[in-house]
Amino acid sequence: MPEQETATNVRTGETVTAEVPTPDEAYIASLRRERAAYVTYGRDDRVKAVDDELARWNVAPEDDAPASAPRETAAESKPRRTARSAKG
Repeated sequence: MPEQETATNVRTGETVTAEVPTPDEAYIASLRRERAAYVTYGRDDRVKAVDDELARWNVAPEDDAPASAPRETAAESKPRRTARSAKG
């Protein structure tokens, strides 16, 4: 469960309360982001490694990217046109 952190707004002097994730929650969130990136790039071996780490923490991985989401792949770029100097 996130911790409640209070602070004072410097300009207004108002007391503000914000939820701050615990270190464990932050780690699990980073594992889920890492897993999502591996799913996007089709790195199934790394997805399994992250799933194993999430299982060690007794946490289920979030759903994969939707089937309609395109996989990102490297595309070959075309050479750029450059201005030619005038020979005189």
